Amino acid sequence: MTQQYTEAVSNPFSSRIGRRIIIIMVILSGILTLTTTLLQIYWDYRQEINDINQKHYEVKNVHSELLVSSLWSYDLALLQQHLDLLVNLPKIQYLEIQSVQTVLSAGEKVENYPITDTYPLVYFNLPDQSFETIGTIYVESNAEEIYTALFQQFLTTLAINAFKTLFVCGILLIVFHSSINQRIFQIVEYLRRYNPRHPALPLQLNNHKWVMEKNDELDLLGYEANRITANITKLYQNIQQEKERLADFTQVSSDWLWETNQQGELIYCSESMINALRIELEQKPTFNDIDCLSKTNDLLIALDQQRDFNHCEVTIEQASGKQYLMLQAIARYKDEIFIGFRGTALNISSLKNTQLQLHELNESLEQQVAIRTHDLELSMAQLKATQKQLIEAEKLSALGGLVAGVAHEVNTPLGISVTAASIINETAIALNQAFSNQTLTSTEFSELMQRMTSSGQMLENNLNRAAKLIRDFKQTAVDQVSESRCEFELVQTLDALMASLHSETRKIPVEPEIISPSGPIKMNSLPGVITQIITNLVLNSVNHAFEQQPNAKISIQLSEIEDSVLIEYQDNGCGVAPHLHHKIFEPFYTSKRGYGGSGLGLNLVFNLVKQKLNGDLKFESEINHGVKFIIRIPKKLPLIIDNGKN
Repeated sequence: MTQQYTEAVSNPFSSRIGRRIIIIMVILSGILTLTTTLLQIYWDYRQEINDINQKHYEVKNVHSELLVSSLWSYDLALLQQHLDLLVNLPKIQYLEIQSVQTVLSAGEKVENYPITDTYPLVYFNLPDQSFETIGTIYVESNAEEIYTALFQQFLTTLAINAFKTLFVCGILLIVFHSSINQRIFQIVEYLRRYNPRHPALPLQLNNHKWVMEKNDELDLLGYEANRITANITKLYQNIQQEKERLADFTQVSSDWLWETNQQGELIYCSESMINALRIELEQKPTFNDIDCLSKTNDLLIALDQQRDFNHCEVTIEQASGKQYLMLQAIARYKDEIFIGFRGTALNISSLKNTQLQLHELNESLEQQVAIRTHDLELSMAQLKATQKQLIEAEKLSALGGLVAGVAHEVNTPLGISVTAASIINETAIALNQAFSNQTLTSTEFSELMQRMTSSGQMLENNLNRAAKLIRDFKQTAVDQVSESRCEFELVQTLDALMASLHSETRKIPVEPEIISPSGPIKMNSLPGVITQIITNLVLNSVNHAFEQQPNAKISIQLSEIEDSVLIEYQDNGCGVAPHLHHKIFEPFYTSKRGYGGSGLGLNLVFNLVKQKLNGDLKFESEINHGVKFIIRIPKKLPLIIDNGKN
């Protein structure tokens, strides 16, 4: 193999791949050349035959009339002269005319491979308008000349193509050897000499400018060879490092590492195990031969079974006292034949002693745990009571703010009403005085009555406005304090709530818009709980959302879906960061700690929707795109919720 490799490096004709390629090319070229040559010879043969047939046809149709005329007039000399002339035509070797009275011929008869045709000589008798056969003409051509010429052409074509093919194949073999073989041999030589312990410089392939192209497939192969050898070198170095690391870990590890052969003899032990058990590894002892392990029945039974085992706890007696070991191992098999164990032994003496101490401590701690558990239960009860008080305080705080706002709203129409009443009183006094003094003119009477009428209308409008505010507030306050179940119209209830919250929303200012495309929605539920939820959402937006929003908007869209009502509350405020979405419903979480925020508003909303209304609550928000609360509650609240059995 080495001799063939050496010869192939220097001699392109020793290349097996090159020779195989050349043989295939020669065979294919030969087949192709033979096929095309045969087709060409056949084509030429058909052409020659056609030419002969054409000449025969010419004798029959062109020259036969002269021959018939001479034969009819029995001018044999002229007839022979015509025959001598016709035999000089190409492809015509022999002519013969036969009639009843004479036989004339010209040329020489063909001995081998003749091509013959016989045609009748017909004379047209003009007076009688009749035809009369007066003889025949026999035409003969030589096909042997055609065969000889075609055979010579065939041999010449084959010889030329064979020479051309061999010449081209030789050139291709040299080019193949220079551009492919030699570079393959470079790669082979590089890989032969490659040693991951002492890596050589990267492989550089020869590149002949006019024979090969840069970055061709072999350059790619060389690049991949360099990459693979580099990876092998790196892998070898990593293996060496891991080997050294494993050796170091073995030396310093608290685990004992050991390995046995098929007979159970120890063939490897970590140094700490050798020192602790005083093992002479050269003698290949078994576990039975080690004094302190010879009585560990559980271990010996596990070894005899020749199967994997773990958590095999043994106790050994040493001069320093009892030692507790935890052994485990895997059974190694090759072709279903047991070949030994590989295992570890962990010294768990400290852990075992600690376990015994913990057992003693556990017995004394049980009583303390019971006491602490009782204290914790009391603390949890107090915490729940405090949380309930804070939630109620939050509800009352919202109601208190509502009361203050409505009081402020009512003061405005009442003040205007007092002013209008004063104007009416003054106008009445002026009218009475003018009437008593008999100075009342019709113009003055008309002006005073117009003033009293407009003031009375102003008084009536503002008193009606105050009455409506008080009525809406009364309904909202009663709803928020009471959790009684009743039938109500949702849009009307929310309109009354928005009127009550006007004192808060005008601080921004913002006008909450209630949208109900499906018209009025009648429900049988807890209106107080619903108004409490919407109140907290509106106040949450007012207090947190619109600090940097000049055009504040709040929309509350209502719709009916089967037996449920969908409330979509949305504002265009500052929004909530995604990482805070899971916190907004947590109790006591607020972004305005120290500014009056309790952190219970949205927690109260969550609890009221889930527990009181048996509904579902979803939250969506993006920074600077506001918040959206989607609340879905049953249109008719189940009785079990109304009774508080949630």
